[in-house]
Amino acid sequence: MVAANKKFCGNCGNHTVYHFPDKIFCGRRLEADMNPVMDTLGRCGDWNPADQECFCIKEAMKNKESKIVKSSKSRH
Repeated sequence: MVAANKKFCGNCGNHTVYHFPDKIFCGRRLEADMNPVMDTLGRCGDWNPADQECFCIKEAMKNKESKIVKSSKSRH
């Protein structure tokens, strides 16, 4: 389901967890005086690979899929 090689904020070496699983805190953006809170499944030009796998992406994808299912059920 989740491609570990995709370039998402949640698998960037600059991130730490902010609001699990949807938001991360980007140290690189903080250094640049930019809003450091990013979507886990977002990405910016400063993306770099993390040294170890993080649960952020897997859980953010589950959360996103859950919201899509709930939304489609509420329309019927």
